[in-house]
Amino acid sequence: MFTAKILRAALFSTLLVAPAYSYAADQPPPPAGTPAPAPAPDGPKPLSPGVLGLEPLIGPVDDAVDNAKGAVSKATGFDFSGFLDASYTYSSNHPSNGHPNKRQISGRYFDKDHNKVVFNAFNMTIDKPEKDWGVGFHFSADIGRSGELLREATLWGPRIVEEPSAELREVYLTYTIPVGEGIAMKAGKFVTPLGTEILPAPGNYNNNISRSFAFNFAIPITHLGTLFTYPFSKTFSASAGLITGWDNPADNSSGPSFLGGINWTLNDNFSFTSNGTIGKEWTSPGIGIKAHTGGTRVVLSNVGTIKFDPITVFLEWTVGQENHALVPAVGVTRTKSAWWNALAGIFSYDWTDRVNTSLRGEFFWDPQAARTFGLGATHPEKNVALGELTLTGAYKFTAKLLGRAEVRQDFANKDVYKNGAASADKYQTTFALQGVYTF
Repeated sequence: MFTAKILRAALFSTLLVAPAYSYAADQPPPPAGTPAPAPAPDGPKPLSPGVLGLEPLIGPVDDAVDNAKGAVSKATGFDFSGFLDASYTYSSNHPSNGHPNKRQISGRYFDKDHNKVVFNAFNMTIDKPEKDWGVGFHFSADIGRSGELLREATLWGPRIVEEPSAELREVYLTYTIPVGEGIAMKAGKFVTPLGTEILPAPGNYNNNISRSFAFNFAIPITHLGTLFTYPFSKTFSASAGLITGWDNPADNSSGPSFLGGINWTLNDNFSFTSNGTIGKEWTSPGIGIKAHTGGTRVVLSNVGTIKFDPITVFLEWTVGQENHALVPAVGVTRTKSAWWNALAGIFSYDWTDRVNTSLRGEFFWDPQAARTFGLGATHPEKNVALGELTLTGAYKFTAKLLGRAEVRQDFANKDVYKNGAASADKYQTTFALQGVYTF
């Protein structure tokens, strides 16, 4: 019943408003001697008036932040940016592990804390363009719950803790090798190019508050290595490089992994990217498993983008396979060849420059439970198929302050979503609120 309500709301949200067209190109040129129009002011175009616009209240803060950034950048020669992110998520299943700080929502990662206001991140990003030094520099770090979870996911930290922590998200150098049109090189730690969704960056966020199953389970988050990209034409580029592996700053196998892909931008309305990684991924041993277990893991993620303002559609298909992967068994872990598939689509509609609605639908298959490990709500389940429908509304109170609200319905073919302290269910419904301030 709840899913049906979401579908009805989604259908309503797709009603389109007839776009306004500009006929300026068809107008005759101005008479000779007509004064030229005044140049456009510097900076981004201000938002249109809004009922909930907070410019009179927060506008002076935005201006002060911009002035401070400009002064610091001028004094140091570096570009500074970042954001503050806080959220609240509530699950209808009321998951509980017997401790107030262990109420974690099944199948989630960066939004897994139930009924808890979470300071996700204070992000600081520092950039130095190549034109200044000949070599570019990029640094990004997170302080808060997201930093802690990122550290755990990318194997930098051995323990899971609850207090806020800091994590280095990206740090790399860039250089353009003067061959042909220029080979762009990136070397260091950087976020993965795979998938539709991203780790939020200053001024660049996902369409929804919660992450998809594909983001959580199907692909890596970060890499350590070197990536080369070459633009073969104005519409087509390809990349290739070597990395240490899957979310691991150290090479945990007998050699590096390969990372590469293509990017085809037909025009402003259509683009397609396909990125993949392949390499051996050794895993810590489980009960009855020898050390350095694991074989070759390969993942290919394909994303198509269709954009006709005010509509944007993202379509993703990600497929992965691993030899000798760790999979759950009764009381132990075993090794078995495993594969996983993710299909996802996001429909985004900009009602105005302040208001956006996004609907995401997704299916994720993990037959051997190599990626989800059966979620383990009560006990690991194999042959798991997960799905979700997520509806998110966003409003820009100012150009820097974004507020969002979300309702999400998860479903599965087995009882994998934790319900209470000791049971599991095939369904879970979550509600979320989020505030993001960009600087």
